[in-house]
Amino acid sequence: MIVMAVMALFLAQEKDPLPEGDGKKVVEKVCLSCHGPENFVSLKLDKEGWEKVVNQMITMGAQGTDEEFDKVVGYLAKHFGKDPK
Repeated sequence: MIVMAVMALFLAQEKDPLPEGDGKKVVEKVCLSCHGPENFVSLKLDKEGWEKVVNQMITMGAQGTDEEFDKVVGYLAKHFGKDPK
């Protein structure tokens, strides 16, 4: 019982890998409905690279509007780009 409580506390304290910012909620909605953030947070792509990844996800069934996909690309390029700010 104590082990489970310690594990729950540890998991609750884990840092959210997605930085706050414009587009985070859309990334959570569009991307995390199919997979976890570990699939993309370690990638370092420029905007064009993220556009290719998002387009691949669309062909695999990602659901969203064009505006949402644009926000996803912008968010990912800003926070997980070759030169994140």
